[in-house]
Amino acid sequence: MRNKEGLKTLPISVLIGSCNEGHLLEDCLKSLQFCDEIVLVNLSSNDNTEAIALKYADQYIYVEERPLYFDMLHEKYVPNLKHEWFVLIDPDERISEELAQDIGEHLNQVTDDISVIRVPMINHFKGKQLKGTVYGGVIYARLLYKRSGVNVGVEVHSGIKMKEGFSRIKIHFKEQNFDSHLWCNSWSQLLDKHRRYLKGEGMAQYNMGVRYSFKKQYYDSLIRFYYSFKTRQGYKDGWTGFWLSFFAARYDFLKFRELRKYEKSLNK
Repeated sequence: MRNKEGLKTLPISVLIGSCNEGHLLEDCLKSLQFCDEIVLVNLSSNDNTEAIALKYADQYIYVEERPLYFDMLHEKYVPNLKHEWFVLIDPDERISEELAQDIGEHLNQVTDDISVIRVPMINHFKGKQLKGTVYGGVIYARLLYKRSGVNVGVEVHSGIKMKEGFSRIKIHFKEQNFDSHLWCNSWSQLLDKHRRYLKGEGMAQYNMGVRYSFKKQYYDSLIRFYYSFKTRQGYKDGWTGFWLSFFAARYDFLKFRELRKYEKSLNK
């Protein structure tokens, strides 16, 4: 298999959504040229997203109305992807050549009961690599999925679930093999992400079996801050680490609030 540039590719499909992220999109798509199929969904952009998509993507789709989060469209587009293995990725991510090589090696050796592959990810905030917090250091993020081994839903952050009998593996970090994530460029961007994602957290948490508890809401939020700032060494990022840990705890607190609201809506 070969891509538009005639380069040999792996039997992997990519699904990516972009809303006014043309300034990030090209570098992302360039890093994905090892994949045989790239499907790009334009979420009502008014920048140069279309021009870049037509240059690199194998399939281009325009959506009139932007959803709160792209996860809401996975259920619609994932079943139509060309290959069994697929990648879900954002325009602000870049796959290193070393990671692409590791992905190819793992796909050649992976057993039939594996349906999720996690990869090393390094997040950047306001242009700087994060050393600590729950967002920083080397974290392992889900990147590749096997369609026959997962259920695809619309829940935020948890819409892709492994089917019973399947398991996951991770590609271990080796200095250069990582997904570079230009996560947030400002505090306002972080807050905007939180506002959008929180609107779907009530249903997502409920469907995962979580039930509201006043005690758990406060306890989990405090533990989240401690884990981010102390255990995950957020203090290495100074005040940025402190405030990111605070916002991580705040998100957990508000997530329970949304869960409570969702539970009340079911009892009406």
